[in-house]
Amino acid sequence: MKTRQYLLLVSLLILSVSIILSCSNSTGPEENHSFPSAIDSVATDITLYVYSDGWGNILDTIEMATEDTIRIDIYEESPYGDPAQYYIYAEADGFYTELYRCEKNDTIRVDLDAVPQVASSVTGVIFEQQVYFADCYFSEKDIALTLLSGTSISGTTDSLGRYGFSSLSGDSYLLHFSNYGTPNVFAISNTIATDYEDLYFYSDMQIDAPNIYLYPETTTDISVNIDFPNGGQIIKSEPPYNNGWDVNVTPDGIIDGLYEYLFYETRQSIALNYQSGWLLDGTDLENEFRYLLMNLGYVGREIDDFIDYWLPRFGTTPYLAVYPQDVESMITLTINPVPDNLLRMIFFFRPLNESIQLEELPLPDAIQRNGFTAVEWGGILISE
Repeated sequence: MKTRQYLLLVSLLILSVSIILSCSNSTGPEENHSFPSAIDSVATDITLYVYSDGWGNILDTIEMATEDTIRIDIYEESPYGDPAQYYIYAEADGFYTELYRCEKNDTIRVDLDAVPQVASSVTGVIFEQQVYFADCYFSEKDIALTLLSGTSISGTTDSLGRYGFSSLSGDSYLLHFSNYGTPNVFAISNTIATDYEDLYFYSDMQIDAPNIYLYPETTTDISVNIDFPNGGQIIKSEPPYNNGWDVNVTPDGIIDGLYEYLFYETRQSIALNYQSGWLLDGTDLENEFRYLLMNLGYVGREIDDFIDYWLPRFGTTPYLAVYPQDVESMITLTINPVPDNLLRMIFFFRPLNESIQLEELPLPDAIQRNGFTAVEWGGILISE
């Protein structure tokens, strides 16, 4: 469910920027659109998709013949909390998908609403997927349906994330909205009937303190440019980014005579790896990090800066899971002249109260620091 819609979102992010810009230059939406209310009816052949609130993994699929109460008692080997918590998507043909939250052994009542059948209309529910923990409705937010010509119709989701547009004449639209400044866009098809589609997007997250260290062999003028393959924006930088850094760097890494690294922070909407990585002992976190970073290829002040920035942010946690991310899918760097050696790591940090089983990654061979070397580290820390 999630992956299919997310891949569609990723493929359209770049297009969304140009569409939104073209809309901002138009005379505005044609109308503020309303859609008929959902119909109170009784659903049959309902499917419940039960997810772990804490890990985001699907745990079970439950079939219900009709609307009713149901006790949720799903086994989870290593729940994130005690008692285990779940979020549940309830789906049935001809009815709006609904989202429920509960704890283990809770009883929930499944009561769905029928989709109004309106000629030449599109409708569904928009869900905001959290990096982990429970998904939620994208509720009471402004959205717009746009033709490729730029003509748009404005609308608003309701408290259950439902959207709807009717009296449509075209057969292809883009539904777009902004979430904390990040544009999102979906391709929507329209036929003479009612077209139903639920939409899913990942909530924004902040990548904190990526530090870029540069070590040319001789004092060199260096340009550094940042790009986001799947969308994103720089929200802070030092020195100021200004559409790229053009700096002068000495062999010991001093930038423009003032800085020891290039610093920036970003806001992005992306899927994260939280399946494989390393589990650190929170009672000896500094030494555990120093050992990990050294084996990954970091040295000297790169490690010290990491410890100084991140260690106070973890507080007292019995364990800390460290998940390396696919950094190139998040942020690409263009450095000119091109470094002979490049080390880049973005980590997702997750404080834990108990030890967990995770796929432990082997440590890679450290980079060789001969010639022009560039290294970078950054992190993502999200609290419950």
